[in-house]
Amino acid sequence: MIDCKTEILSSIPINNCCGLSFLQTLLYTSSSRHNNSSIIINAKPEILLKAEKVLANFYPKLSLSKWENFLYVEGNLFDLHLEEKFNLNNFDADCDRLTIIKTVFLIYGNLYYNKDTNGNSKGYNLEFVLKDETLSKILSTLLNEFEFNFKSIIRQNNFVLYTKNSNQICDFLVLLSATKTALDIQNNLTIREVRNSANRQNNCFEGNLEKTINSSQQQLRAINYIMDNLGLDYLDETLREVALARLANPDASLETLKKVLNDNISRAGIKYRLDKIIQLYQKIKGEK
Repeated sequence: MIDCKTEILSSIPINNCCGLSFLQTLLYTSSSRHNNSSIIINAKPEILLKAEKVLANFYPKLSLSKWENFLYVEGNLFDLHLEEKFNLNNFDADCDRLTIIKTVFLIYGNLYYNKDTNGNSKGYNLEFVLKDETLSKILSTLLNEFEFNFKSIIRQNNFVLYTKNSNQICDFLVLLSATKTALDIQNNLTIREVRNSANRQNNCFEGNLEKTINSSQQQLRAINYIMDNLGLDYLDETLREVALARLANPDASLETLKKVLNDNISRAGIKYRLDKIIQLYQKIKGEK
């Protein structure tokens, strides 16, 4: 799993509307009311630390007690404007709606670098794994507003929104202020593409080399048979010249043979004459 959440969390301020949007989203997704005057927030310590700072900034009269994964909030909760349902209409500004996405990703999001059993790259996967269908629909709405089209599935009773499109993942991370992670992914993708291109070129080269060797062996077989049974004088001058060049350069490509013949004939012309020799060879063998 790739850690990009530190970047995202650090981008959320504690003293403006985005801090409040972070707090409201956290309270909706990760809190439970203990009684009429206290709330318990359950989240990772770094998220709770951010929540503690936001609460201290906007609601200094509330009493806060923090354990490793719990933040106990006690006092007059009326100012928190707690609602049973999460209402997007309370978040008009784009920055607030973006902060909701950031907060949900901090709690439910994951970024993976996939590899097969041989350790080869299978690309990246970014996903939200949500237990609440309503939250899944809210998140889908927000993602669409920011022009991100994530796929959705149900996995083990969880509502999963995900994308495996590397370009979309990078754009999404930049939107969430995880710029360093996005750059790292782009660098890895570039390296992978260069490596794949080199492999393709090498495979192409090996394929062409094998093809050249197979062709030259067939040509040599025909030339040697004619030479042993009928003599090279059986070939006319143009064919004989190419046959001698091939005998002298058994593994050479057509381009190399062209240089051997001082560019007096094109590659296509050399191939035509070598094919002609093979046809003569096949005809002779068929007559015997």
